Amino acid sequence: MKAMLFLSFCVVAILATTGCETKKKMPNVLFIAVDDLRPELGSYGNKIAHTPYMDNLASEGLLFKNHFVQVPTCGASRYGLLTGMRPKTPKHLSNRAIEHEISGKAEDSIPETFIHHLRRNGYYTVGIGKISHSADGLVYGYTEEPSDKRELPYSWDELVFDSGKWGTGWNSFFGYSNGENRQSLKKMVKPYEAGNVSDDGYVDGLTANLTISKLRELKKRNGPFFLV
Repeated sequence: MKAMLFLSFCVVAILATTGCETKKKMPNVLFIAVDDLRPELGSYGNKIAHTPYMDNLASEGLLFKNHFVQVPTCGASRYGLLTGMRPKTPKHLSNRAIEHEISGKAEDSIPETFIHHLRRNGYYTVGIGKISHSADGLVYGYTEEPSDKRELPYSWDELVFDSGKWGTGWNSFFGYSNGENRQSLKKMVKPYEAGNVSDDGYVDGLTANLTISKLRELKKRNGPFFLV
C-alpha cells in the first residue's frame, strides 16, 4: 500500500484529534511551495539574508531543521513529496516523473497524491502556480505548446494561474521583466535578472495577488479548503 506523504499524516493527525466532529471543525490549510529554496533564511540562522516575512511565518509554526529531499532534481523531488513514494526506477529520477507516473492514468482506489486524498475526504482543493512540475500544472515540454491536460488530473477542484504578459505558465516560469522568455529569445538569455519593477513585474507577484484574492473567496465557503 502506498505510503502517503508525511505532511498528509500531519493533517490527518490534526483531524484525528477532533474525534468524530463535523467537517466544519477541519482546519483550512495553506501550503506554500517554493522552487529551489535553500534554508538561507534568518529563521535558519543566516545573518546576511534579510527574510522578515519568512521568519515571522516560521516563528508562528513548526520549523523543521533536519529534513532531506529524496531526489536532487525538481520534478522528481516534487513527485516524491506529493506521493510519499521513494524513487524505485530511473523514471522516478526524471523531471517528468509526474507526467510519466500520474498524468495519463485512470483514477483508482489509491489516491494519486496526498492532495487527492484530502479532496476525497472533504477538502476543497485549489492549486496556483508550480506545484507539480509545470508552472501552471499542465502537461507540456520545454519547447512544446501547452496542452489542456493536467499533470494531477484528480487532485484539484480548481487549478488557476495568471501568466500575465508571458502568455503561458511555461513562458512565465522562464520569463524576464520585459515579457520575453527563454523560448522567445531562442535560449540566448542572461543567467539571471533583477529587474527594476514592482512585485507584479514577475510572475511570483502575480501568483501572490491571485492567492490573496482566492483566500478571500475561499473564506466564505462552507467546509475546509486546501490551497497550494
